[in-house]
Amino acid sequence: MSSISTTTPLSDDEYAELDTLLAAPALAGRAMDVSMLEGFLTAVALSPKQIAAEQWLPWVWDKAAGSALPAQDRAASLAQRHHAYMVEWLAKDPDSFEPIYVCGPEWSVPAWCAGFILGTSLDKPQWAALAVSHPQYLAPFQHLATAGELDDDAAETAMDGVIPSVIAINAAWARQRHLKQSQPGATVLRELPKTGRNDPCHCGSGKKYKKCCADADSAAN
Repeated sequence: MSSISTTTPLSDDEYAELDTLLAAPALAGRAMDVSMLEGFLTAVALSPKQIAAEQWLPWVWDKAAGSALPAQDRAASLAQRHHAYMVEWLAKDPDSFEPIYVCGPEWSVPAWCAGFILGTSLDKPQWAALAVSHPQYLAPFQHLATAGELDDDAAETAMDGVIPSVIAINAAWARQRHLKQSQPGATVLRELPKTGRNDPCHCGSGKKYKKCCADADSAAN
C-alpha cells in the first residue's frame, strides 16, 4: 500500500512526469499541460458545488470538448491527487495560495489562466452570478488567458491580481462550501449563521449582503 496521502502535493519530479504524460502522442495534443491543468483545478476546487472527478477529468484529456479518451491511469492518479491537495489547501490555508507559474518560467501564465476560465464552465450559474456581483475578481484571469505580452502595464496589473482574486473568491464562497458539507455523505465543518439581506456581506467586501453575494448564494442553493 502506498504511503502517499491522497492530498500530498506533487513533487517537482511528479509535475514533470505529469507534463510528459499529458504530452503523450496518443493524446494528439488535445490534453492540457500542467500549467493549464492547475489553473483549471483551482477553479474546480473553488466552486461551491462539489464537482466530481468524472466531470472534470475528461477535460484534462480533451481541453476543447471534454470528450472521453483512452484511460491514462498514472496521469489521472496524479491529477486527482493534485485536485485533492488544491481543495485541502484552499480550505485550510488559502492565504498562502500561489499558482504554479510563480515557481519558474517553464510554467505558462496564459495557459494557467485559460485553464482557470475553462474550469468556471463546469459550474456556470455560480460563476455567472459572481461575474455580475464581483466582476473585478475574474478580470485578471480573463485578461491573462488571451494576453499576447506579459510585460506591459495591463498584464503586470492582472498578474498582481491573480492571487488576491483567488483568495477573495475563496472567501466569498466559503459559506456555500460549508453549506454543501451538510449534504449526505459529506462532513460538516461547522455551522455558519444566516446572513440577513441588510447585513454586511460575509465575503468581507463591506457591501450589504443583498447587493453583494446574495445572488451567488441563491444560485448555490
